[in-house]
Amino acid sequence: MTSRRDFLASSAALAAGTLACQPDSGEASAAPGANASAADPDTSAPESAAPTAQPSADITAATIAEAEKLHAVTYTDEEREQLLQSIGGQVAGVRQLREVPRELGLQPAITFDPRLPGVSYPAQDDRTELSAADPGPLPDDEADIAYASVREQAHWIRMGRITSRRLTQIYLNRIERLAPDLYCYITVTADHALAQAAESDRELAACRYRGELHGIPYGIKDCFDTAGIPTTWGAAPYRDRVPSTDARIVTMLRDAGAVLLGKLATASLANGYRWYGGKVRNPWNTEEHAGGSSAGPGSATAAALCSFSIGTDSLGSILNPADQCGVVGLRATFGRVPTEGAMPLTPSLDRIGPLTRRVEDAVPVMAAINGPDPTSASSIDMGFDYDAGLDLRTLRIGYSPDWFREVGFGPGAAVQVADAHLEALDALRALDVEMVEVELPPFPYRALIANLFVEAATIYEALTLDGRDDQLPPEGWPNVWRQARLLSAVDYLQAERLRRGLMHEFHRIYSDVDALFAPTYGSFELLMAMNYTGHPGITLRAGLDESPTRSTGPIPDDPQGEPHTITRNVAFHGRLFEEGKILALARALEERLGVYHHRPPTG
Repeated sequence: MTSRRDFLASSAALAAGTLACQPDSGEASAAPGANASAADPDTSAPESAAPTAQPSADITAATIAEAEKLHAVTYTDEEREQLLQSIGGQVAGVRQLREVPRELGLQPAITFDPRLPGVSYPAQDDRTELSAADPGPLPDDEADIAYASVREQAHWIRMGRITSRRLTQIYLNRIERLAPDLYCYITVTADHALAQAAESDRELAACRYRGELHGIPYGIKDCFDTAGIPTTWGAAPYRDRVPSTDARIVTMLRDAGAVLLGKLATASLANGYRWYGGKVRNPWNTEEHAGGSSAGPGSATAAALCSFSIGTDSLGSILNPADQCGVVGLRATFGRVPTEGAMPLTPSLDRIGPLTRRVEDAVPVMAAINGPDPTSASSIDMGFDYDAGLDLRTLRIGYSPDWFREVGFGPGAAVQVADAHLEALDALRALDVEMVEVELPPFPYRALIANLFVEAATIYEALTLDGRDDQLPPEGWPNVWRQARLLSAVDYLQAERLRRGLMHEFHRIYSDVDALFAPTYGSFELLMAMNYTGHPGITLRAGLDESPTRSTGPIPDDPQGEPHTITRNVAFHGRLFEEGKILALARALEERLGVYHHRPPTG
């Protein structure tokens, strides 16, 4: 269903007392009593701008002693007394930082780049070689049309067997009938969609064909700006927000010919599966949630309430709902897809990608949204190359038997792998790829989560400070944002150093294998690492299973409860920028397994 700034703000506060600021006169002036020379401006600062270095009456040695417990350090009584002489300046600096107006989308001066120094990443041409396909005749049943793949629908539109307007109306009818029970759409843009579809039909009649997405209806997570259409981020404080411009990928998809059906539910500020309108439901069992935070895209795609959808991912927010709802989810390499106009959340983790019902449907979508973003310091201009005819026998795939024992979020929050997972492993072997056992490096992976909390806490600091965070679901951001403020800047940067170490370790692993393969949650550590290193990943359906209702993680609420049919997914994690390779692998495995056609009971 995804900041450095919070801790860098603390670091900046330390520096605020030593940085020279320019007074209104344009000249630096020495503070009273300072022995500063006019020829040495670095030693002078305006009295009004420099945080006070005087002790604060509110902070005592006992305050510092208690704070030490939060950061796992111990100071002596003498050291605490020394701190009392300077800590007031740091606190004043923090207050000054908060007084500076900042746009939510302002990116930090420190940016993340998944590429390692000194490592060469081959350039790619923009090329998509799709597999041969015979979509057959247009079905009579509208449900069959709705559940058809993007490639089938594109063929029928191109050959004049169905208009974009009719296909769009089929989806709008299904949305009206099914979406209210799934809570998967926040805003439906029916008039807008029908107008776009009619224009697509006129263009086709004039022999202007934009490609595989021409006239194809889609839904987008309500994290992307749409001009004149509410973009609420799923959060009560922003439910009346209406942007004046489109996000870059909205423009890119429109240019590719896709038709916007509406804004799909995101968990409140992209955390969890609940938005201000309710809990997004899983079409396979509406008593279950749809995963998060791209819950609406997962649910709507699985229930055929759009041809494809777009989600975002900071820590599994595409892969998790795709896994939960049994669809395909592709998380692109960090920096590949433009983030302009997307909800700011975690500047060093935010990624974008498609959710589809068939693997190869993700290819034209990925091709459409790939490209540089001149507004982002983290953008990487890299071509997207996909070849369905890739010789899989040349590939080495890493896996671990440990990843095929349990699925879940770690000890105490996992269940035994399903037969479908093991069958997918056997099916992959049957594709004649070379299977290589790998072992993850011993790192404290879960310690990295604090960085995600810090980044989000920084962007939405105002909600914490003015109390509006109580409008958000309590199981979501509020508490972790408060907790993030108690993590030291030193520990934050140590976690970033750990992250760099992980990047080197996985570069070593990927120097020996082309991709890693596991159940989507066969190793939570692997899933986490791939988010923090920026590597691409794709999840796809492995098969079906039976399970009583699950309300949070993978463990049934009542193991003796009534079983329901659910889906099980597996995932490939690829080298940086090699989405084309893992897509080709996933397509071949999907064909081998032959389970993509099963539909949820919602209709």
